[in-house]
Amino acid sequence: MFTVFLVTALLQTQAPAAPGLALDVAVALTMENRQVVRNARILIDADGVIVEVGRQLDLAIPAGWEWLSYPHSYAWPGGIDLHSHTHTGGWGDINDMVHPDNPELRTLDTIVADNHLHRMGRAGGVTLVNAIPGSGTNISGAGTFIKLRSRNTTEEVVFKYPGSVKVAQGYNPERRGDLGGTRMGMWWMLRWYLDRAAEVAAADTLDENPALASIAGIFQQKHPFLVHTAGARDTFGTVRMFQLEAQVPVIVSHGSFNGYMAGKEIAALHAQLNIGPRNFDYSFNQEQRFRGLVEAYESAGNTDISVQTDAGVIPQEEFVYQATLAERLGCSAWLALESLNVNPARQGMIHDQVGRLLPGLLADIVVSTGQPLDPRSAVELVIVEGEIAYDIHDGQLY
Repeated sequence: MFTVFLVTALLQTQAPAAPGLALDVAVALTMENRQVVRNARILIDADGVIVEVGRQLDLAIPAGWEWLSYPHSYAWPGGIDLHSHTHTGGWGDINDMVHPDNPELRTLDTIVADNHLHRMGRAGGVTLVNAIPGSGTNISGAGTFIKLRSRNTTEEVVFKYPGSVKVAQGYNPERRGDLGGTRMGMWWMLRWYLDRAAEVAAADTLDENPALASIAGIFQQKHPFLVHTAGARDTFGTVRMFQLEAQVPVIVSHGSFNGYMAGKEIAALHAQLNIGPRNFDYSFNQEQRFRGLVEAYESAGNTDISVQTDAGVIPQEEFVYQATLAERLGCSAWLALESLNVNPARQGMIHDQVGRLLPGLLADIVVSTGQPLDPRSAVELVIVEGEIAYDIHDGQLY
């Protein structure tokens, strides 16, 4: 009898669940199997996690929850830019070029939380960026996934570290006086590091080998390589070296300067492509035409494509516009939409937490006046992990 009384007393004294947030919109693009929910309601708990997504008629708002209504607007998962250099808010990025390879470096120590460039990006519908080093060397260090939220400390904005390891092949890392002066030399060095890191990963001695730890983590399937590459030779060379030979997760980033000429071969291997900031190529041949890069890769059979800004090459706030241009230049509308969130989330190996509007995932949500690819659409509201990070009523930034 005493036990029953004690349990009853404990249940009666438990604090009630903290109130959450209910968001109503005209259309929700869940990005899960291209599902569209009209007259949608999204329920978000106090921990910033999506509880339910459905029609307003079917989902009641729990008592005490905050309610936001945008009856003429669209909601979609926040933009995820896998190739960004905005984490310092200026020119403080790491791009050390004394040595041809610097896998021990990292962007984690250079992050300036909630800087101006991130605030602008947030106003454009970006909620998460992969902050990576520059491309002056073959291996320039480990990147960091950063949430574009209103927080003052690095610890509060870092989402995942490492987010990726940055490699550059072709053009940018070329140098004189050492092995970095030729493709053969650069590729030899990369294979040397891959072989050593594979040994560290197999022995699980990452702590004892800090210079190779970030690469070894890739062999342990913790995060991918992100490889700056361009031209058909180097684009396919990236796929061959990392995906076929080393058999590690790799994202082919840029893929411009006629990289699409190897599109069919890349598609046959189901490679991951991260296209931008150049969105087109101009053919200086008898055709003399502009060719949209995303369209060119898609026409060759590639579907695993994300877009990027290489910000600040393209301003962070124009990330969504990269997908707009991709569609304007011929790619399918759904692929353009998927290139903003669900595809980069999967490529970055974080799709179990972000990239879609699904129960159990973090509530990183953008509300816009129209569909995302329409350049006339304005971002009205940005929610990051359940908290309002940007509201156009407080002053439009973009």
